Amino acid sequence: MNRLPRSALPFVLLASLAHAEHPQSLGARVGDAAFESGDAEITFIATRGAFTLSASTRGASAWPPPKTRVDRLSIVCDGFVDGQPLRLDHAAFSRSTCSVVFDRGNKPMGGAPDASFHIDKASTDNRFEITAANGKVYTGTFSFVLVDDAGATLRIAEGHFEAEDRQL
Repeated sequence: MNRLPRSALPFVLLASLAHAEHPQSLGARVGDAAFESGDAEITFIATRGAFTLSASTRGASAWPPPKTRVDRLSIVCDGFVDGQPLRLDHAAFSRSTCSVVFDRGNKPMGGAPDASFHIDKASTDNRFEITAANGKVYTGTFSFVLVDDAGATLRIAEGHFEAEDRQL
């Protein structure tokens, strides 16, 4: 019978922990179209008092890269406490250092997007909430009103996510 040497045990344990990741998902209605992001395209990074949640169109991280253009959503906000729920309403967005950016039509291998929208801090429809925190897995909802440099608006509604902080 073949047995693993004891010295291999830490590597086996590390390999099994690497596969213990929770599947991530993010979806929203952006304008009148659905935006969906898969596990490989979502990043959640928590730091002292802040977090970053970013997502790209499902399939954007595939190899070879997709030939179609990719949309990207990035949410960076303060007020985060590790392992705790978080609720940011429109008043919190108007006075906080939150940043929300939606880039539409990024070229697969870089370059400027077709359109870029940022948060309209005056909108009363801006909302972000972490409704559940289970270890390093966070679940929540969001909705935003964004504007481009020319003043055109873009509404993000019915947003929901389940993301894991996968930092070591």
